[in-house]
Amino acid sequence: MDAGAEVLSELKINPEENNSLLQAIYERYIDLTDLNGQHTYSLHYKGGSLTRTGLSQRQTQNENSPPPISQNDIQISITTSPRKSVFASVSAVLSGKCLSTCGDCVDLENKCKNLMELDISNNLFSDWNEIRKLLNSLKRLKHLNLTSNKLANFNPSSESSDEETKVAKTIEYFNIEWPINENQILYDNLKTLVLNECFIDLRIIECLVNRLSGLNELHLSRNGYKNVNFSTNLRNQSLKVFYMSSNLLDSWNQVAKLGYGFPNLEQLVLSGNPLKNFEIEPSQDLEYLGEAKNSDLFKNLSILNINKIKIDQWSSIDALKYFPNLKHIRIHEIPLLENIKTEEEKHNLLVGYLDKNISYLNGSIIPAEFKETCERKFMRFFMDQEQKPARYFELEAKHGKLNRLADVNLDVGKTVYMKINYNDKSIFQNVKVRQTVSELKKSLENFVGVPSAKFRIFYIDKEAESTFGHDELKLSKTSLISLKLKNGDEFDICLKQTSPIKPIR
Repeated sequence: MDAGAEVLSELKINPEENNSLLQAIYERYIDLTDLNGQHTYSLHYKGGSLTRTGLSQRQTQNENSPPPISQNDIQISITTSPRKSVFASVSAVLSGKCLSTCGDCVDLENKCKNLMELDISNNLFSDWNEIRKLLNSLKRLKHLNLTSNKLANFNPSSESSDEETKVAKTIEYFNIEWPINENQILYDNLKTLVLNECFIDLRIIECLVNRLSGLNELHLSRNGYKNVNFSTNLRNQSLKVFYMSSNLLDSWNQVAKLGYGFPNLEQLVLSGNPLKNFEIEPSQDLEYLGEAKNSDLFKNLSILNINKIKIDQWSSIDALKYFPNLKHIRIHEIPLLENIKTEEEKHNLLVGYLDKNISYLNGSIIPAEFKETCERKFMRFFMDQEQKPARYFELEAKHGKLNRLADVNLDVGKTVYMKINYNDKSIFQNVKVRQTVSELKKSLENFVGVPSAKFRIFYIDKEAESTFGHDELKLSKTSLISLKLKNGDEFDICLKQTSPIKPIR
């Protein structure tokens, strides 16, 4: 047995076992040599390149003799400080490693006792048995990311079957292999589960959630869900945070089913769904929702993310005031606001429209004084429009009828009509008063024909000319507005005198 195989054997890793979580953990986090000793690698020169083909024997600190070197090998001894072992780590990221199995569960449990966060997204897990083994082995695991794995392909039987049959057999598998009873482990340590882009039927998600008694946060984004087909038996009390972004939900009735199945939801993320309102259609889903209202289904909801949905009517937002504990809303990039020019104006209109129970908008707190200012801005925005939302009249009853703001021409006083003289030529032009002396001189370079640094400029106050004469504008950063220029005043320009060149003696 060579040294590399000896190391693998000692660590209980099967060299032929590929694509396992345990193997990836060893390769990524645990050195296969003595962490306190010297690392010796064999490099083989083949085909014009050096290739590492494996570990040679370990050389501990107590061994002085080097390992044997073959004539085809180049031996390199590298002494490194010990790498942090996964044994002490609380998190591991193993995304995109083509993993499909857990490996030896006993070894996984022994070597990863402290692991609390595991990201194995973008791998090839397709068997719920492997996920069950993983949860059984990692007793302290709190966060598990399974994004973009192949669990939707799970088929308990070897026979090919249609999608509905496969779902039914998977549910049967859960009931047999993961039965729910008093003696069954319910994995109450796992708090967060991420299943984005897994495309698992929600009925299977229900089976899984029922076996995760401590689950607090669930991510099901980008799964193509158009309908929520949880059973009416689902009443999960532990889940508080639900991410359902970028799916195909276009009916609030489907979202309302989430409120029914998870009555203690505090945060709901629905960004990127084609929702147009927040109203429950009473004639639909009667077996599920009956006569339930948003105030009953979402009584604990305090944070709602509805970015990039399809709201295009102000009245559609009205339903949000019936969520009794809703405090935080995130709402960006919706058709309703696409014609509003600035982000500031969009924010102000939303603040003015939203009910007083909303205290945060897009992460910013809404002070009472700012809220009242935005309500007035909202009223003035719709003051001259024929169709006004109902909220306008509510605010009018609160603030009374507002006077129109004076139409102030902000361009008045920005320019002064002046005469500018240079040698025997003159021009008349409007001079901007909101500029500096330096900027004025720069603008006159074409008129004078020389760079601004080579001429001087004098201000002539026609009303005070006889008393004060001409004032040279020496300070380049002086603002013209401070001169109190008037129509009819003049500027005189003359070239700077150059000193004669003294002859060299």
